[in-house]
Amino acid sequence: MVNIDGGLNATGGASMARNSEGPAVGRAQSLARISGVFALLLLTASSIALAQPDDDENFLAVDEFAAADGQTGDDIYRGVVANRFDAFEQVGRMRSGSRNQRFQDVRLRLRYMNVEKEGSPIVSKTIAKYFEPSDVRHLGYLIINKNKGPDDQFVYRPSARKVRRVNVRGEAVAGTDFSFEDIVPPEFEDGSHSRMPDQVVHGIPAYVVAVVPHTETESEYSKLVIAVEKEHFVPIQTHYWDNKRVLIKRLDVDPKSISPYQATENGQAKQVWVALSSKMSQLKLDTYTEMNVEEFKANPNLRSRHFSERELTASR
Repeated sequence: MVNIDGGLNATGGASMARNSEGPAVGRAQSLARISGVFALLLLTASSIALAQPDDDENFLAVDEFAAADGQTGDDIYRGVVANRFDAFEQVGRMRSGSRNQRFQDVRLRLRYMNVEKEGSPIVSKTIAKYFEPSDVRHLGYLIINKNKGPDDQFVYRPSARKVRRVNVRGEAVAGTDFSFEDIVPPEFEDGSHSRMPDQVVHGIPAYVVAVVPHTETESEYSKLVIAVEKEHFVPIQTHYWDNKRVLIKRLDVDPKSISPYQATENGQAKQVWVALSSKMSQLKLDTYTEMNVEEFKANPNLRSRHFSERELTASR
């Protein structure tokens, strides 16, 4: 109240001083000030309007950074995809929180299998099923990632006892800050990749790649910027922009949780490095979800029948 009253009193004093110079002079000075402010607002609005198209254009048109090592964004992202088994199974626990409250834990089992062959329309299959908490037990999702065109995506809800075709990518994992697009392994074919200048993230030298999802993938994101640990090609930080081009989320991996797994693949020994602990921060809502991989199986004996609608409805 003191500040408001003081401001009013100061204004009143100034008005009296102007009036002492004469009504005509006071009115002229007031009109001049108003005109100046109005012109400044118009100029500012025009500047914003002119800048907007350039901002929109530059948002997606990421210039390829030319580094001395000669690696491109495509090369680095191929390294990320190569650091993956043709098949794996993992059980993950997610715990969500905010400044004021703690949410229930969520546990789910995810299976992935790469089935890509020359001329094949399908790249990979992923199935995810909840088994905790009890109110979402047996809820499941099936994603068939295609080489071209939109993916086939299905959900099974035990309450309805029906499998329905949906857009799974934007659907949140029950009560968490992760969506299914965040946990389903992305394929090289899903977007374009541009290298950006290298950075040090979490104290680790990292490549940086901007990924713009292709329209046909129906991604919930317009752009991702991924920092990739150089030694093993493990993403250690990801920023996400929504389809309104607003930065909404950030994923941070605990570097100490990156662990090696070995298995035989195509008759040869293969080692892959897996991040077992990460944290997704929702920047707009100031919430977060921590995800920990409790079990990981490298190249288990998975078949096409493990990625079917029948498997999706099975109570196991």
